[in-house]
Amino acid sequence: MSNWTQHPVTQVMAPERLKQILVDLGVQPTDSLLVHTALSHLGYLPGGEQTLVGLLKDLVAQGNIVMPAQTADWSNPADWEYPPAAPAAARAIRAGMPPFDPDLTPIHNIGKTPEYFRTLPGTRRSRHPLVSMCAWGRDSAHIVETPTYDLPFGAQGPLQKLYDLDAKIVALGTDYESCTALHLAESTIDRPTHTEIAPVLRDGQTVWVDYQDVELEPYDDFNLVGASFEEAHPDAVRWTAIATGTIAVLPMRPLIDFARDYYRKKDRLMGSLSSN
Repeated sequence: MSNWTQHPVTQVMAPERLKQILVDLGVQPTDSLLVHTALSHLGYLPGGEQTLVGLLKDLVAQGNIVMPAQTADWSNPADWEYPPAAPAAARAIRAGMPPFDPDLTPIHNIGKTPEYFRTLPGTRRSRHPLVSMCAWGRDSAHIVETPTYDLPFGAQGPLQKLYDLDAKIVALGTDYESCTALHLAESTIDRPTHTEIAPVLRDGQTVWVDYQDVELEPYDDFNLVGASFEEAHPDAVRWTAIATGTIAVLPMRPLIDFARDYYRKKDRLMGSLSSN
């Protein structure tokens, strides 16, 4: 039995109220939105993810909606940590893993809303086998078109397109730990790269391809970055309290510019400490 069924419903988020909250927080019809969701913090939203995606489309009918579509379990099972796979199990998993298919491969472990959004007519998906993104709207084809698997959160990926579009980040019950946009900062400050692998379809066969990426979240400090950003830019983030959390809307560009500077300094500091 899921946890929400074990308690009486006492807090309801009416769809029109949610729509008005987002308008009051600055969402406009031509905006490009990078959306993160934790529906359980909104109170009971009638219709759940269907209602949420529908009202977002109403709000930015002339803009774009983008959501993460990660498939971390399509990675090399020998590298898994949560949970780890025993060597024999890792070999069996890799042998049986289907290739990533942007139309068919489901989104796992990041909530119901991104997976619902992925399945809708008009949603497009980028082709990275581990960290794809889904987009709907005016510039969706441009946003998801990427020429390489390398540095999927970097200068040739969907996040850079959103930065260029002056996107807004919408955090519906989530905090900065879920802020995928911060990976753009990490991926564009000349960190060393390493090789990862993932399965794709080529000529009718599953092929495990190599690609380059940087180490992501080495300090596990996205909430600290967010708090530091808000301290430095107190007027940048607009938010309101809801049932068991907050809804926040913030501009992507200044956050990424701040985070790049933050991580350059932290990387230098940690590098100097490790060399002593």
